[in-house]
Amino acid sequence: MNPQVAQTPEGIADGEASSSEVKTYPTGKGHKGISTSRKKPSAFNTDQQQIGELKKNIRAYVRANGSQQELKLLQKALTEIEAFHADQQRRSGQPVIIHPLRVAWQICEVGLDPATVIAALLHDAVEDTPMTLGHINKKYGPWYSQIVEGVTKVKHEGENATPLRSELEATYQRMLMALAKDVRVLFIKMFDRLDNMRDMQHMPVVKRRRISQETINVYVPMARRLGLKEICQEHTELCFQLLYPKRYKQTIKDFENLKKDRLPAIQKMREKLENGLQHGFVGFQEAEAILIHPSTKVFDPSPVDRILERFQILVKDSLSCYQTLGLLHTNFSAIPLRIRDYISNPLWNGYQGIQTELNLEGERIEIEIISKLMKESNRNGILSHWNERTSELEDYYRTYLEQLDQIADAEELRMVDVLNYAQTEQLQVFSPKGDVYALPKGATVLDFAYYIHTDLGNHCIGAMVNPSWETRNNTNLRVPRERQLFHGECLKILMDPGVRPSREWIDQTVTAKSHVQIRRAINLQNASRARRLGRDILGKELEEFGERLEEWLNKEEVQKIFSKENLNEKKFLQELGLRKRLIRPFLKKYRLVDFDKIGRLRQLMQGRPWYLFGTQHPRYLIENPEDPLLRMAVCCQPIPGDKIVAFVNREMEIEIHRHLCEIFSERRNEQAANDNMLEVEWNLEKKEEKKHTLNIQAQDGKGILLKIIKIISAADVAIENTDSHSLPGNLASIKISLEPVNWQKFHRIMEGLRPLKFITRIS
Repeated sequence: MNPQVAQTPEGIADGEASSSEVKTYPTGKGHKGISTSRKKPSAFNTDQQQIGELKKNIRAYVRANGSQQELKLLQKALTEIEAFHADQQRRSGQPVIIHPLRVAWQICEVGLDPATVIAALLHDAVEDTPMTLGHINKKYGPWYSQIVEGVTKVKHEGENATPLRSELEATYQRMLMALAKDVRVLFIKMFDRLDNMRDMQHMPVVKRRRISQETINVYVPMARRLGLKEICQEHTELCFQLLYPKRYKQTIKDFENLKKDRLPAIQKMREKLENGLQHGFVGFQEAEAILIHPSTKVFDPSPVDRILERFQILVKDSLSCYQTLGLLHTNFSAIPLRIRDYISNPLWNGYQGIQTELNLEGERIEIEIISKLMKESNRNGILSHWNERTSELEDYYRTYLEQLDQIADAEELRMVDVLNYAQTEQLQVFSPKGDVYALPKGATVLDFAYYIHTDLGNHCIGAMVNPSWETRNNTNLRVPRERQLFHGECLKILMDPGVRPSREWIDQTVTAKSHVQIRRAINLQNASRARRLGRDILGKELEEFGERLEEWLNKEEVQKIFSKENLNEKKFLQELGLRKRLIRPFLKKYRLVDFDKIGRLRQLMQGRPWYLFGTQHPRYLIENPEDPLLRMAVCCQPIPGDKIVAFVNREMEIEIHRHLCEIFSERRNEQAANDNMLEVEWNLEKKEEKKHTLNIQAQDGKGILLKIIKIISAADVAIENTDSHSLPGNLASIKISLEPVNWQKFHRIMEGLRPLKFITRIS
C-alpha cells in the first residue's frame, strides 16, 4: 500500500503552535546501550504494569483494524521479542522490550495499518538480539524483513571494521533504498528516534550530541518533506535542548518576554482582520495568530526579535479562499507581487492554500488563507490520507519516491548528497507538454535535463524558457545549462549530440541524480579514452616484436593469462592506458612475445621513459597538461614547473598534486583505487607559448594591484587586460590577462604570487 504525501511549505512547517510554551517530556524512556543486570523489584513492577498496558492497547488496536492473520502475527511478535529481549535493560534501567512496545503504540496512535505496528515491534530485534532477517522472512514474510532491514544500522566489525562515517553513509543508503519502496520505513524510524530522544540524558554527552546532530540534519528534514510537522517540531526542540542547552533556556525566556509585550498588538491586528472579513459573506470562519515556535531558533543564535509568524484565516471552501483574498486586498494595503496560489497549483508535496502579505498597523504581515480540510491535510501530511486512499499514489508522492530511488541505489552516493537531498526546499517547473516536475531550490537547467532523462542531460546545452509557437525562434528566451530555475517556469531542453559531460558540470548542478549521472558519464569517457590509449601503447609495443594487435589479443595463451589475472580485453587495455599496469613486465613475466627478435631488453626501453624498471611505482611523463586523463587538483593547483605527485582516482583520472600539498594523503586515502601511486614528471616543449588568465581573490587594500603587477613585470611578461571589483567581506576580485608566454615564465609568476599573504585564492 502506498499512501499520499502532504506537507506545508518551508517556513510554515515548524511554527504551527499558537503559543511558545515548551513541552515537558516524561523521563524514564531510555536509549540503546543494553546491559543484562537485574533491576530493583519495586521499579520492575512499575515497568511491568506499563508493559502490560501497552500490550493490551496494541492488541485491541490490531483486533479492531486488522485481520485474524495479522492478529496471529502480532501475538507471535509479542512472544518472540519478549523472549529475545529477556533480561536486557536500557541505559535508563527499564526493560528493553518497553521501547519497541512504545514505538508500536505510537504507530497505533497515528492510525497506521496493523502490518506497520507489527514491523515496529520487530524493528530492533535484528540489531539488538540474535534474531536474523532470515528468521523474520521465514516466520513473518519478506515485507517485514525488508522493513526491519531498512531501519537496522549497518555495522562492520573485526577485519571489515570501517570508520563511523562510512557506517552512517551505508545506513542512510540502506534506509533510502527501503524508503523508496515503502514510506512506512520512515514512520518507524521517526517514532523510534523520537522515543529514544525523549530520554537522551542517559547517554554519554559525546554520543548524545552526535545523535542529536544526526537527527536534526537528516531525519527531521526528511520527515518535514512528508508533512510530519508535529514530529519534526518535537524532534527539533529536543535537539535544541541537547545541543545548545544554555541558548535554549535563554530563547524560551526571550520568547516569553516578547510574547507578553507583543500580544496586545497581535490581538489588535487579529480583530482588525476579523472585522474586515466578517461582513464580506465569503464563508469566513476565524483568524488565528500563529506564533513562531522556539525550535525555529536552533540554528539562529541572534536575539529573538519577532514572535508572530503569520495569521491563518480559515474559510469554508476553496472558492471562499479566493473571495477572501480579494476582500483582504480591497480592505487592506497589500504588498505587491507577494501572492502565492497553492490551490490551483499545489506544491509537489500536496500543500494547498493561498499566501499573501499585508501591511497591518505599519508591519509587514504574512497571511495564509486555507479551508479547514486543507489545514488538516497540511498539518498531518501523509498520515491524514493513510486510511482514506491508501491505494492511490498521487503525483507528488510518486515524485518523492522517484527522487529517492534515483539516488538510493547509486554506488556513487555520498553523504553530502544524502544531506542535501534531505534538507533542500523544492520548486516546481513545467515541460512544454504541461507535465509538472519538482526539483530542489537552486536546481539548474542541467538538473532539469537529467531529471527527465540521462541522455537529455548528457547532451544538454541549455533551454528555452517559457517557449511558445510564436516565440520558439527567439534567442532572447535561450538560457545556458548552468542557469538556475525559477518556480513556475516552463522549459524546453536544447541538445547537441556532440556535447559530453565534464568535471565542470558537477559545479553546475545540485541534485544527487545529476551528480551521479555526470560522474558515471565521466568515468565511462575516461575509461574509453584510457582503452584507446592502452590500445595504442600495446599496438606500438607489439609492432616491435612483429605482432599484430588483434591477432595477439585473440591468441589462446593470451586469453588464458587474462583469465588467470581476472582480466578481459577492455579491462587490460584500460589499465595500460591509466598506467596501472606496465606492458613490458607483463610481456616478460608470461613470455607472451619473443624478446630475442630485437636483442637486449634495454634496447626495447629506449623512447619509453615511463616504463622504467627499478622504480617502486610506474612513471608517467606529462606532455600535455590538458590531457583529459589528467586532473589538476583544485586544492593546490599544480602548474608546469612544480614538483608533483599523483595517483589514479576513482574517476579513472590521474590526479596531480603539488609535492607539498597538505591534503594529498587525505585525498589519496579517500579517492584512490588500490595501490595506484604514480611517479610523474613534466615533459613539455620549452618554446611552446600560450595565453593565461589569472583569477585572484585578495584582501582588499591599498597597493595590492601594484604589488601583483610588479611580480608579473619582473618575469618580463606583458599584461593585455585587467579587471577588478570589490567583494563582500572586504575582499577584491582581480582578473589579469597575460600575453602568450612559455610555461617557465608563467611558473616564475606563480612562484612570486603564491607567498603573498593578502592573496586568499588564485587560479
